Amino acid sequence: MNFQIKTYTPPQLLEFINSEEFKHLENYPITRHRALSHINNPRSSETDKILYIAFERNKIVGYRLIMVDSINIDNQSEKVGWYSCVWVHPQKRGSGIAKKLVELSLKDWGNSIIFQGPVTASKNLYTSTNVFNEVFISGLRAYSRFDSNEVITSKKPNLKPFSFLFKLTDGAFNFFVDSFSSKRNSPNNTEVITEIDDEIFQFIQKHQASNLFKRTKSEFNWIINYPWVLSSNTIDHVSANYHFSSIAKDFRLINIKFYNKNQVIEGFVTLQIIDKHLSVFHAYFNKSQAENVLNYIYYIIKKDKTNSFSVYNQELINLINNNPNPFIYKKTLKRGFYYSKNFEHYFKKNPQLSFEAGDGDMIFT
Repeated sequence: MNFQIKTYTPPQLLEFINSEEFKHLENYPITRHRALSHINNPRSSETDKILYIAFERNKIVGYRLIMVDSINIDNQSEKVGWYSCVWVHPQKRGSGIAKKLVELSLKDWGNSIIFQGPVTASKNLYTSTNVFNEVFISGLRAYSRFDSNEVITSKKPNLKPFSFLFKLTDGAFNFFVDSFSSKRNSPNNTEVITEIDDEIFQFIQKHQASNLFKRTKSEFNWIINYPWVLSSNTIDHVSANYHFSSIAKDFRLINIKFYNKNQVIEGFVTLQIIDKHLSVFHAYFNKSQAENVLNYIYYIIKKDKTNSFSVYNQELINLINNNPNPFIYKKTLKRGFYYSKNFEHYFKKNPQLSFEAGDGDMIFT
């Protein structure tokens, strides 16, 4: 084994991103803004090992990032780590770096690890440890405008030279889609917010009974204030040499409060827009607000001309499937969550426990 692995706690990560070494890396294991997010994670402590970097001759040849979280059930809390991004230099793949990163992180975290939807190679490596159980949640992907350029070039990169043709075709079809789609106004009794206050959090708490992680007000505000992706039309040196999401032309979290005619809160939803794709992450609402929530989503789709849409909330999915909607095509989604067998007892004791779309790090990227 010609490589060495160095681990970083939040204070050590802060020192690393402020070092001269960090300014001159060939491959970056983290961006500065993503690092600051992890450092300010309310659920992390100064001793948590959150970044593992494999070095060979002082060059970075692999890394593994972990997002600190906690399971909160019956007034008891247990710290867990979410596997986030992992990367191995293309010339070093198959040399055991990824395996060693997994072995070391599982040892350090006492197998208290969770992850979701990895690429096949990573999934095979993780599941070969016999540490994890697997569960799935069902969702819906829907398309409101044509986006053949993204769909085709993402699956067949060799066709990227023909992007201009796909874009022309998309533009022609979308001209008609936009011309004939119905105008939508913002529903009444809604408010876009930039901070989770006590009123909103008290409402959220009433809808968290079946959630494993039960984020608090401070965690929701951390997500709002410390994004992993920034909106920009230019890519800086760090992002250009970082192999995961860092910069997007348009990245936004839209947090909406829904209330009744008496100004009583009846819903809270977090939407994410990233380059013409809209996702629903947190969706807590009374049944009386379900149609208003969906109408607000349709309003955003029309106003921002988003091309595609993802949702895992079953009540919203049923409303979409059983009523007129603005989509030209829909398909079923399935997202896998893999949790340590350390946590089996939670599910045995509370069969209603489930994962949600906003769990883990997906809301950041």
